[in-house]
Amino acid sequence: MKIVIISDIHANLAALRAFPERNYDELWCAGDLVDYGARPREILREIRSRAQVVVSGNHDYAAGYGEDPQCSAPFRRLAAETLRYTRELCSEDELQFLRELPRFERKVVGSTHFYVVHATPSDPFFAYCPEESERWMSEVEVIDADVLVVGHTHTPFIRRVANTTIVNPGSLGQPKTGRPQACYAIWEDGALSLHEYSYPVAEAIADIRKMPITEEDQNALIAVLETGALPANAAPEVEASR
Repeated sequence: MKIVIISDIHANLAALRAFPERNYDELWCAGDLVDYGARPREILREIRSRAQVVVSGNHDYAAGYGEDPQCSAPFRRLAAETLRYTRELCSEDELQFLRELPRFERKVVGSTHFYVVHATPSDPFFAYCPEESERWMSEVEVIDADVLVVGHTHTPFIRRVANTTIVNPGSLGQPKTGRPQACYAIWEDGALSLHEYSYPVAEAIADIRKMPITEEDQNALIAVLETGALPANAAPEVEASR
């Protein structure tokens, strides 16, 4: 059994179209399909037709309900501007799909129990919990799962905590690794692995240049895609939402 795990696509169609995996049994997505990128409708169409498991991220929830995604300071304005764009572009059916996404999913594959959530089990949308956080000790205590699948931080990792393995595939559409490569993970017959690949970033940039937002905001979004880092002059993030 081969499961491909992705997260945080953020309306980056160029990254999803270049996805290198073709032979797998299931596709799982740990949320944040929309915002920041220019092609939310196409991403929703692809994920609705291809993914077997999809949970809601803070940006999906915000777009569906017109709420604040509660992003950290470096991304607050960018999130607000692209949220407005997403809500204006998407149909009512697409917004309803976002509203109906579950906050978490439990899955059993063979003898392996999975818990899939965007941020953390105790705070599915907003908790910013990086790999080294001590908070994972309390998070795994309440889920009774062999594998906890999360996203949200845009940084990939695999960490063993007590009897649970936590896997964050990183971000497919807006990686924050210091590199522009898109990230994902694979679970295959009990083994987890992290992967990344190059995609035509220039296509994503061209899409952003067509968005009805300021040139300053376009430049900030493009810089993140090109560098895999925070926007210029941004303060480091802490354990808060993104």
